[in-house]
Amino acid sequence: MAGSLDSPLALELVAAMLDAGSPVSRALQVVARVSRSETGPLGRAAAALELGAPWDQAWPPEPVGGESSVRGAAEIRSALTFAAVTGAPSAELISARARLLRRKRHRDLERRAAALGVRLVVPLGACSLPAFLCLGVIPVLISMMPR
Repeated sequence: MAGSLDSPLALELVAAMLDAGSPVSRALQVVARVSRSETGPLGRAAAALELGAPWDQAWPPEPVGGESSVRGAAEIRSALTFAAVTGAPSAELISARARLLRRKRHRDLERRAAALGVRLVVPLGACSLPAFLCLGVIPVLISMMPR
């Protein structure tokens, strides 16, 4: 989303609004306003749904680029599509999708942290090995040399 709202948070907001009885168009409109992207994909989809456009035509085509607001809108669209097309209750589906996204992000961050630990071994070893040799090994070798 633009600026201050990530996809799981936006999905939770949409789920809370739908659970409270708001229509999908109103929920999308509020999320677009909160994320400061009223003219972005969410705002346009909310306006089109408010005017009565069919679900598939309400959403703007997805560009090939990877802008964060477009990715967030794509997440919300994919989470809402099943519920909007079938009429199934969607708040729990959307909350589950938000939990899934948070778990994915958490696993990705754990994997990146583990990789960082492995990558830090070489520079730390390169810095501490000479100090260990100068302060630990060389004095012992000098003291063991015959006079």
